[in-house]
Amino acid sequence: MSIRGQVRRYTELARGVLRGHPGARIGPGVRMGGPGGYELERGSTIRKGARIWVGEGATLRLARGSAIGARTVVNVESGVTLGAGTQVSWDAQVLDTDFHRITAPDGTIRRHTAPIVIGEHVLIGTGALILKGVTLGDGAVVAAGSVVTRSVAPGVVVAGNPAGPVGEAASWT
Repeated sequence: MSIRGQVRRYTELARGVLRGHPGARIGPGVRMGGPGGYELERGSTIRKGARIWVGEGATLRLARGSAIGARTVVNVESGVTLGAGTQVSWDAQVLDTDFHRITAPDGTIRRHTAPIVIGEHVLIGTGALILKGVTLGDGAVVAAGSVVTRSVAPGVVVAGNPAGPVGEAASWT
């Protein structure tokens, strides 16, 4: 690793320590706000320019080896969990809320938030959108630009809007 790379790595680790997450790497320009909780395990990474909001009573959990990509937006009102080795590419969005309460004609209020659970070694492509209530099984792959509105089984590759299965993955690197 070059001197420049080592300095960047240590600076990111220092940001993690200063924000109360020793062992987690936090890139420059990352905004982490809200009254909720952050559980960033050692070896997890939030890359430059990511914007994260965790609402009251909610928690964002990043397991070892997981990473949130540059300029990615994560909004947590119920809970978001990223399993070990999961990678979220740049400019993606992970939103466990619709942000607004919608009332049906019969007066019932639609549920506007539900937790997102992303398994281990999942790959989420650039510009993908993961919506409330979704579970991505271990080893799943979400293609770039996909809009995921339903849960995805382990090892399944999904693409499109709304995302649907297009194949299977044994692994990815």
